Amino acid sequence: MEGVCHPFHVVMLPWLGFGHICPFIQLSNRLVENGVTVTFLSPPTLVERIRAGLDPSIPIVNYDLRPIPGLPAGVESTTASVSARLRLLLMEALDASEPQITNILRKLSPEVVVFDFVYHWLPPLANSLGIKPVFFYVAAAISTTPMKIFTVVHPKKLALTLSENLPVRLVSAITSLKPYEARDMMQNLRRHHKSRRSPCTRILAVMALSSAIIIKTAVEIEETYLKFFSSLTGKQALPCGTLMSKAPRGELEERWQKWLNKFPVGSVVFCSFGSEVCLTNEQIVELIAGLEMSGAPFFAVLNFRTPGEQAAKQEIVGERMGGKGMVHSGWVQQPHILRHPSVGVHLSHGGFGTIMEAVAGGCQTVLLPQISDQFLCEKLMTKKLKAGVAVKRRSKDGWFTREAVCEAVRMVIDNDEEKTKKIRANNAKLREFLLNESVQQEYIRTVIGKLQELVLS
Repeated sequence: MEGVCHPFHVVMLPWLGFGHICPFIQLSNRLVENGVTVTFLSPPTLVERIRAGLDPSIPIVNYDLRPIPGLPAGVESTTASVSARLRLLLMEALDASEPQITNILRKLSPEVVVFDFVYHWLPPLANSLGIKPVFFYVAAAISTTPMKIFTVVHPKKLALTLSENLPVRLVSAITSLKPYEARDMMQNLRRHHKSRRSPCTRILAVMALSSAIIIKTAVEIEETYLKFFSSLTGKQALPCGTLMSKAPRGELEERWQKWLNKFPVGSVVFCSFGSEVCLTNEQIVELIAGLEMSGAPFFAVLNFRTPGEQAAKQEIVGERMGGKGMVHSGWVQQPHILRHPSVGVHLSHGGFGTIMEAVAGGCQTVLLPQISDQFLCEKLMTKKLKAGVAVKRRSKDGWFTREAVCEAVRMVIDNDEEKTKKIRANNAKLREFLLNESVQQEYIRTVIGKLQELVLS
């Protein structure tokens, strides 16, 4: 692969959730393939999982999190079971790591530091060290559209201090979100009582203070929303493409390979919500009942954490429908499963990366979003791209029924209606784009060129 004309060094600093770490890994790998030097920063507890996906040539430099009252030791090793309160405390622990990050950056002396939304203090720090601070926005561009409410609150510039008590009806009306979606989005306005920053004010600060912004999307998918993103921030957004992972290494675990091999091509519904989503017992009951009602073979991977959920786990996990259904709790090789010939549908929370991974793997998508950016990704996939379906939900609280789950699944697996044919055709068109390696490489080369210009400016 042809190297860049003016090699430079990039340091990567992601937020500690793996939904954020994975795009940083993917971008790092792409940069290294094109001749850029990359160093990855991480707490020691995450190194093993990061190393599994990171190019072997990329060094990982450790930093330690300072103890924060109320934050359990080692909580950074997974954000899966971390409450909203603990996430805020974890952000404060990262704030307290600023002296360590400063020393690391001084020692490494990179030209660019690419960082996540948490590190509102990093742009002025990087500038003081002669390093270009570049914000990497790992969600879809459409997820920034509700931020238009902030231009209403403060019309001349991005508001850096916002009320935590905006009326849900106001937020819903301005953003076109349903009440339960708006209510969830407003969680990002909240802050710990000792902190000056909410997640939302952090992201607004880094948008305003960064030298450039890279975003994980493509013009072919989100042209309109990329234009809005640039108008919101006052800076050109640099799309880096969808950063599709290459074929996963190794083989699928034998027990799952053997189970999936029993079913015809494209017949299995794979249901998963990632490591950070834990449905309630009531939601799990409706979900599994809906999958069973659909009549399709299914493989559902669910999280159970509280004592009450653990009790329910005993009744739910295992084979169902005489072996036609399977419910599992724990880690599985999702990239391998999505590419298995028998898997034809993915029912998920609808995170942008998850959707693209499923489509690239040849799956139809059924969406049941759980948090703010996922609600917007659902709208992108079902209304703009018309390449997937969503489970119907009650507007006031987001409740869904087994009948709604069944209807959504049947829409994409056993339906000859014209609407379904169009969804399948649009899904196939999107997959063709995602698998076009030359287009993805062109996005990376463009980003590298822009970073070079930034370094030389």
